[in-house]
Amino acid sequence: MKNDLKTLTILLRATNFIQEKIKEDVFRYDLNLSEFGALEVLYHKGPLPVQAICEKVLIASSSMSYVIENLIKKELIEKIKDPSDRRIHIVHLTDKGVRLFDDIYPKHLAHMRSVIDALDASEEYELQKLLKKLGKQ
Repeated sequence: MKNDLKTLTILLRATNFIQEKIKEDVFRYDLNLSEFGALEVLYHKGPLPVQAICEKVLIASSSMSYVIENLIKKELIEKIKDPSDRRIHIVHLTDKGVRLFDDIYPKHLAHMRSVIDALDASEEYELQKLLKKLGKQ
């Protein structure tokens, strides 16, 4: 079967569509994608070193420094030196950050589910399997 690059084109268009839906949603909360990603990781994983956040959110550490400073200015996170290794900074959500995410995460989840729910459960599971297969090459 000759498809040239049709599969990649479809995959990239779907990815762009989903990214735009995510952007639209997080911008409603006065956050950008990187800020939202960092907050989401901290919300679900708890306090983490800066490098761990970078790895989870897939952002370069130089960019993450900017994101972290913005979130500190918004009083959503705090950064403290690790007492056991003063070279490492641990980042955690402030009470304000927890309250914000307690409020917005269920809304974000519902919005994203409305996009994904174009697929039925078996289609979604099959898509997950196929994407994992592509990603593990």
